[in-house]
Amino acid sequence: MMNLVEKEIKVADIITRKLFSGEKMTEKEEGMLQEWLDESEEHRAWFRSYQEKTSYEEFEEIIRVSDQQEQWKRLESGLRGGNVVNWRTWMAYAAGIIILVSLGLWFGLRDRVGKESVMQVAVIEPGKFQGFLILNDGQKVALEKGDTLISAATSNISVSTGQVSYKEKNVGREKVPMEYNTIVVPRGGIYSLILSDGTQVFLNSDSELHYPVRFGEGNREVRLKGEAFFNVTPDSSRPFIVLAGEVRTRVLGTSFNILAYADEPAIETTLFTGRVEVSVEHSLLKKILTPGMQASWTDGASDISVREINSDLRSLWRDGIIVLDDDELESVMRMLARWYDVTYEWKGDRGERHTFTGRINRNDDLASVLSMLTLLGGPRFEIKGTTVYIY
Repeated sequence: MMNLVEKEIKVADIITRKLFSGEKMTEKEEGMLQEWLDESEEHRAWFRSYQEKTSYEEFEEIIRVSDQQEQWKRLESGLRGGNVVNWRTWMAYAAGIIILVSLGLWFGLRDRVGKESVMQVAVIEPGKFQGFLILNDGQKVALEKGDTLISAATSNISVSTGQVSYKEKNVGREKVPMEYNTIVVPRGGIYSLILSDGTQVFLNSDSELHYPVRFGEGNREVRLKGEAFFNVTPDSSRPFIVLAGEVRTRVLGTSFNILAYADEPAIETTLFTGRVEVSVEHSLLKKILTPGMQASWTDGASDISVREINSDLRSLWRDGIIVLDDDELESVMRMLARWYDVTYEWKGDRGERHTFTGRINRNDDLASVLSMLTLLGGPRFEIKGTTVYIY
């Protein structure tokens, strides 16, 4: 007799073959599908929504967005080995992987087995809009308390849920000394910022940005700790510079992401549009990035490594999605710890290797996310208070 997980995977296989490969189902398979549909209106609604996705073009796009690189590698390996693979059969297989993992649907699987696969004493909810602003005079302003208007010498600062924005006053640049603010987003938080020049900044959990209230005539320079996505307003006369640890990123007007957490092994700059120059302070190391490239530098390294990546997926954290691409469990846990504001400890074999490819919905509670990792072949987890134990 099949267990719950086996049954759900079998139903997923039946659905993907029925909807996307055009194969004829056996009487037993049709009966299993009908039984699953009869279980709830949620199942029926989900099935109806996917009946429309039958064209090759639509599913090719889903696979492109889902970045299922490992599945394509398997297909290429099969072709090189002389195996004949029907594209519809392959699309059905890839679609099943996407439906079960990347789109996170799981047919309600997480809700039904999450409590069984993850022991928990308390429910750990996902992060939210929160943070505080440190003004030039040292005053702290909480950012989660609704609309606020703060008047600085050179700008008006507007605070609303999820965003801080600056609007310059009509004051001569030479008459007022430079003022600096710092926005701090704690673990379990996220916030966005519009600087006085119109540049948009999205800050991830456990991050902070130090910046001028109003930029002067020279370089527009800010300092980052943590992770942020920048959409820089073009200004050829005033280059925009981000200092993150020892790494310096210089642009004129472009969009890019910088990851610079103290507990991560490297500082990464990922370019989406335009061009950026990435260099290392007090050295001759320098690289020019074009869209779709990522520069990575580890403290003490003799060079800046550059690779091509799917940059679109690298920015999905802004939309509540964590994209995993063969990521080690240790790396995944660091991300989860920042977003859910927890710590983690190893109780099992730390040397055992677990890697994950797929997507995590950051709006799910922590137990649901951990149960998914377990179902994907990861270890067992236990939540006690704000500590996650890994077995």
